[in-house]
Amino acid sequence: MKLVVDWSRPVMMKLSLPGDLVYRVDLSRLPDDAGIYVFGRRWGNSFEALYVGKALNIRKRVHGQLNNLRLMQHVRKAKWGRRVILAAVLLPRPGQKIERCLPILERTLIRYFLSEGHDLVNIQGTLLRQHEVDSIHRPKHSVPARMYLDRAGKTAT
Repeated sequence: MKLVVDWSRPVMMKLSLPGDLVYRVDLSRLPDDAGIYVFGRRWGNSFEALYVGKALNIRKRVHGQLNNLRLMQHVRKAKWGRRVILAAVLLPRPGQKIERCLPILERTLIRYFLSEGHDLVNIQGTLLRQHEVDSIHRPKHSVPARMYLDRAGKTAT
């Protein structure tokens, strides 16, 4: 199945008060369409995903997630960098059902970010990766520095 998404510009998150867990977000900059969203942090040209979600209405779902204490604590406690929300609208092709495509998009992004070593938290605050193998004193270019084995027994590097 081929899926197409249209990414919007990142939306900045700002703390309401210093030391607070409540973030302010200009929700009008988020699409009110079906798609996926990513809470993350940016520094320089780098990005780290902190949470990936799916929604039939991205704007409403993100608004609700701003009240999710566990998620906001994870976002707040992440390493330094600007907190941002990335959003992508699903552009379904003829015959594709949004309700079936969204979980595929979400799993794809989760697996990608985990394979890249992002500090991703999903499913009620628990890390999704089951096993993690770090290689030290490894032969470079032949063995990855970090590998994961997910619950289905598939490896990702």
